Amino acid sequence: MKLEGANELRARLKNVRLTFKDYGRVWGDDAAADMRRRVPVDTGRLQRSIRRRNATQRKAVVVGHYTANFVDAGSVAHDIAAKNGPRLIFTGRSGRTIFAKKVHKDRIAPRRFKRPSALAAIRKNPMKKTMIDLWNKAA
Repeated sequence: MKLEGANELRARLKNVRLTFKDYGRVWGDDAAADMRRRVPVDTGRLQRSIRRRNATQRKAVVVGHYTANFVDAGSVAHDIAAKNGPRLIFTGRSGRTIFAKKVHKDRIAPRRFKRPSALAAIRKNPMKKTMIDLWNKAA
């Protein structure tokens, strides 16, 4: 017994299996673009670092500079002490060199941008549309 359209069905099922790879690329690019719009900008380094790293059949990864986690989640107040000597030596915002035994960093309030951007990208690009397009393209 021979099944008519078996090759077309196999091609369609293969495309459905690969749906997330194409969807992940689109979602990752949209999420990264939205994150760049939402992130607070001081120097622009963090904003420029946000990008889609990859998209596989299982996941899509959007990355940025490690400071994105501190901006998104905030931080608690803490002290920074010298480890490799008796003093911390750094240049302040005014351009002066500062010597100190320890420095107190104030709390930083969270500025959420990662999750809202990811959810906005999902709402903007429903996966079912990508799946239907790939199903129709395979036949």
